[in-house]
Amino acid sequence: MIYNIVPPCLGGGSRNGDLVAVCNIVEYLRQLNGNNDIKFHMVPEAINQSDYVKKFYEYLLETSDYFSKEKGDINLPWRNVNIWDFRAITGDLVTLKNTKEQKNKIVIFPLFDAPYNVYRNWSFDLLQQILKENENKFEEKYICLIHPIQGLDLCGFEISTDFMTNIEHILTCNTFIGGATGTSIFASALDRPPENLIYYIQVED
Repeated sequence: MIYNIVPPCLGGGSRNGDLVAVCNIVEYLRQLNGNNDIKFHMVPEAINQSDYVKKFYEYLLETSDYFSKEKGDINLPWRNVNIWDFRAITGDLVTLKNTKEQKNKIVIFPLFDAPYNVYRNWSFDLLQQILKENENKFEEKYICLIHPIQGLDLCGFEISTDFMTNIEHILTCNTFIGGATGTSIFASALDRPPENLIYYIQVED
């Protein structure tokens, strides 16, 4: 059974963390109905059109069975369901496969540009502190970003800005540090997540 997800169903253009939460909805419906063939087809208008979001959706299409490239015959008859309220009720049910070998490797996903719930955004000083604290602990060290930033003491870390390379870094690291955003949600949903999952939210005094 394939349900089409059109913009009114889940309140608009899903971003990366939202897409993991949408997988959670599919898993809930499968368990509720005893039917593992339930899938969602996301019409383009139901997904945020940022390049990295489209890449992540393609990744989920290829590596999980929660989504379908093919359109179904039925639109999901929901209107403006808040997927995070839904997740709060159902709990975390989704599991995403990770078949990669994990290494003595740390990846840091700073969050500077959250457009809403801006308390999630890190300060420059917080990132610098995290780099200093982990300068000599790992064989591989990456800061994963969408755009490079200037003025940091990198402390031996490499900067990675390619989105799919950064997904690979999550799959192969044993330590993940991130903010309250999509990459953190993805890391926590893996069936073999990084051994150490660490999250920061910047709090002002």
